[in-house]
Amino acid sequence: MAASVERLRHEFDHWLETAMSQGTRALDVLGLRSSDRAWAPEVDLVETGEAVIVSIDLPGVDPRSVDVSLTGNMLTIKGEKASSAPVEGQTVHTQERRCGPFRRNVALPTAVDADSVKAEGKEGVIRLHFSKLTPERSRQIA
Repeated sequence: MAASVERLRHEFDHWLETAMSQGTRALDVLGLRSSDRAWAPEVDLVETGEAVIVSIDLPGVDPRSVDVSLTGNMLTIKGEKASSAPVEGQTVHTQERRCGPFRRNVALPTAVDADSVKAEGKEGVIRLHFSKLTPERSRQIA
């Protein structure tokens, strides 16, 4: 009994150490995340007086292959990042860069004009610039 408790404690210590040293990659290192599941790219969302700007980190992805859609205030970004297969004679010791399908839903903080979007891809970052819709003003009708 004591040996199994000690083994369990050792395993728990290993998981804790991995989580502390690997951060968000701990789930992958411990094999707790399904490899066929879509991953979510990192996003910055900034609102100014006139616009909403969304920046998406997608290094190694052709911006033209990314599908971006807007339904109401929900922005959806999806696509796939190809994996780099090792060349014959190579041994992969560490592979931390994500590949495979990705998907990210981002709730925009305010209504935007979907027809005003300007998109650019530069240095692995896709930036979307939406103009905000101006709220309708109420008018007194005589």
